[in-house]
Amino acid sequence: MAYTIVKSDGTVLTTIAEGTINTTSTSMGLPGRNYAGYGQALDTNFVHQMENFASATPPSNPLRGQLWFDTNTSTLKVCPTDGEIVAANWITLASTSSGGTTTFGSVTVTGTLTANNISITNEFTGNAITVSYATVSANANISDASISSANIGTLTTANITTGSVTNTGNITGVWTINGSAGGAKADAIVLNTGGIYISNSSGSNLYGIKSDLYMYANGDPISFSGTYSNSNVQSYLPNYAGNLGSVGGASIFNGKTITTGANTTAGSITGNWTLTAGSRWNATYADLAERYEADAIYDVGTVVEIGGEKEITAVKDDASSEVFGVVSDSYAYLLNEGAGDNSTHPAIALIGRIKIKVSGPVSKGQRLVSAGNGIARAAKNSEATAFNVVGRSLVNKTSDGVEIIEATVIIR
Repeated sequence: MAYTIVKSDGTVLTTIAEGTINTTSTSMGLPGRNYAGYGQALDTNFVHQMENFASATPPSNPLRGQLWFDTNTSTLKVCPTDGEIVAANWITLASTSSGGTTTFGSVTVTGTLTANNISITNEFTGNAITVSYATVSANANISDASISSANIGTLTTANITTGSVTNTGNITGVWTINGSAGGAKADAIVLNTGGIYISNSSGSNLYGIKSDLYMYANGDPISFSGTYSNSNVQSYLPNYAGNLGSVGGASIFNGKTITTGANTTAGSITGNWTLTAGSRWNATYADLAERYEADAIYDVGTVVEIGGEKEITAVKDDASSEVFGVVSDSYAYLLNEGAGDNSTHPAIALIGRIKIKVSGPVSKGQRLVSAGNGIARAAKNSEATAFNVVGRSLVNKTSDGVEIIEATVIIR
C-alpha cells in the first residue's frame, strides 16, 4: 500500500511506493510501508532536524519554511520557496555569536520593543521614537523631530526651531558663531523680524554686547577715538548731524535731513510749528495749489472755472471772467491734500509758476485769457481785465496749435 504525503497547505507533496524510501521530495528520507531500513532513516531525519541541517550550503530539496543553520555566518535562515538552494536568497533570522548580524525583511512591531542597544546602519524611519540614550553620527538626517533633555555633541543642521515663532526656547552656555567670509560685512546672525533683547531682571548687573569690532548699521566698521559719551554720539551715527535730546519735555533735533525714504512716500508732522527769525521755508517747485472736486479727469495745464456738476469744470467761454485756476502737477504747497487724488480732486494752481495749455502765438510777458474748452490764449489789446486774466507767459510761442508752456498765474 502506497503512502500519500500532504503538505501543511493541503497540497500533495509525493506518493511513496511500498518498500521504498523517497529522498528527492524533501531534505529528509521518507520511508514507505515495509521499507527494511526505516529505523536508520527516521533517526537520521531526527538528527538533521535537531541541528537544523547545519552546513555551509543549504540542504537539498528544501521546503518553504524549512530552517537551515548556515555554518559560514553562524546564522539561522528560513527557506523562502520550495526548492531554493541559493544561500543568499534564504531569509536570515538571528545571530548566534556575539557581534554577529541580525537581518530582517520588513518588520512591524505593534507592542513595546525593548533592547539594550540598537545599531542603525543606513536609515531609521518612523513617526515617533523615545530613547533614554542615543548616539547619532555619520551624516545623520533628523527631520521634524523633537529632542528634549538630550546631549548632542556636534549637530549639523539648517534649521533649529521651537515649533512656532510664538514658542520660547533657551540656549545655555558660551557659543561661538562663525559667519560667512566677507570681512566687515560678513553674515553671522541675520534677524528677519524682532531684535536682540538683553534681560536685566536681577537689577544688580549691567548687561551688554561685547564685540571685537563695532560697526555701523550698514556694516562699515566704527573706529572709536577718545571716550564715547552722550555728547559725541553723533560722531558714530552716519547720516546724522545734530543732537537728539529734550528740553522742558520737548524733543530737539538738529539734523539737516528728514525723509520718509522716497518722494512718493507720505509722512506726517504733528504740532504747531513756527519759523524762527531769519529762517526760511524753501520749496523746490513754484506754485500754491489746492484740491477741488472736478466733474471729469483733467490734464495738467487745463484752465478751470467754478461750476459744473462738482466744484470745478473746464472753462467754457472765450475771455471768460470766471477763470479760477490751472491744473498743476508741480505744486510747491498743496492745500486740502486729503480731499482726494488727481482723478477726483485735481490740484488747482492759484498763484505761482505753472504749466498751461495755450492756443496760438504768444509773446513772453503777454497776458493770457481763456480761449474756452479749458485752454488759454494771448489777450488782445484792451481785452485784458483784472477778472479774466489767467496769468502772463514766460516764453515766446510762435505756433498756431495748442501747446503747454510755462507762465505765471494769479487768480482774483
